[in-house]
Amino acid sequence: MKKAVLMAAGLLLASLARADVAATGEAIAAALNKRDVNATLRQIDADAVGRAVIKDLGLNTADRETVLKVFPNALRTNVELGIRTIDGTKGTARYMRSGQRNGRPFALLRYDLGDQGIDYVEYYLGKTDKVEDWYVHSLATLFSTSARLGLSSLLKTDSMLFALFGSRMTTQADAKPFIELRASLQKQDFAAAYRALETFPEDFRKTRQWALMRVAYGGRVDGDTHRAALRYLAQNFGKDAELQFMLIDHFFFEKQFDGALAALGALERAIGGEDAATASLRGNILTAAQRYNEAAVACRRGMKLESDHKAAYWCLVTVGLSTKNGKVAVEGLKAYEGAFSVEFNLGELAGLAAYKEIASTPEFVAWRKSRR
Repeated sequence: MKKAVLMAAGLLLASLARADVAATGEAIAAALNKRDVNATLRQIDADAVGRAVIKDLGLNTADRETVLKVFPNALRTNVELGIRTIDGTKGTARYMRSGQRNGRPFALLRYDLGDQGIDYVEYYLGKTDKVEDWYVHSLATLFSTSARLGLSSLLKTDSMLFALFGSRMTTQADAKPFIELRASLQKQDFAAAYRALETFPEDFRKTRQWALMRVAYGGRVDGDTHRAALRYLAQNFGKDAELQFMLIDHFFFEKQFDGALAALGALERAIGGEDAATASLRGNILTAAQRYNEAAVACRRGMKLESDHKAAYWCLVTVGLSTKNGKVAVEGLKAYEGAFSVEFNLGELAGLAAYKEIASTPEFVAWRKSRR
């Protein structure tokens, strides 16, 4: 009996812990959707995040205190930029689920960013149920890690060296690539930063961190540069489970659709299962692969998983348009009308080039007649 009571108490505590994590996750999503910087910051333990950022910078006591003093302002700027990005895409944040990674409880949020795609972020909570760090799946990087490198680029050059290697380099030849990278990042000249990476020490150019830096900076240069960086990442670190999310784009660009589907499956395992966004993405990949029946199934799965996820409906409409299948296209359009309480102007729709062939199908003609 005693053992049963203890087990029941343990389950209750675990349930309460999950409820606390969920409450924080819901609060973050609500704050971001309201574009409320202050409400977002109230969910973050700025001191704990600051300590995580400076942990491996090798700063002396005075420098540590100076950085920690100004860090809350830097954190506010970061949150403001993030909210501006969401707002610029008319995006939304959605709390998905709670979990634990390496013993740390987290709240998983999905960002739906319109044409900019999706992202998943794990917010790690401390004992006060406030966020102490977060992991961005599209970057395969903790915020504290990326912020540490960014902070080191603003400090003296050897702080960047210490952040990257954990040791100081004192010769001018050793420091030159880092001086160039630091200067380029300060000027937001990402093309120059990308070039500077090519001059880094050979041993470092063999690391995953170097490859990830190339992807990050290359993505701020142009499409060709970004794709080249992704290609290198896939060739050298393609089996790394943490990198599969960003490699979906690579496989898609290269028309390696089986690879894209495998990477998507790895992403779903990493985030704890499928959702409407991943189902829609699967539908889009299958459409590009001309596996239309499977694509339609995936799109409908997304509609079922989250009836308010617009991309899932357009996924199905796209299958219909791609196959000139009026039945499937009309199914998707009607479902969208029902889910979002809107009514398309079918005359205007029929006049669009993309719908020209669909508009003459029996299904579309009958639907249009029923509106008159």
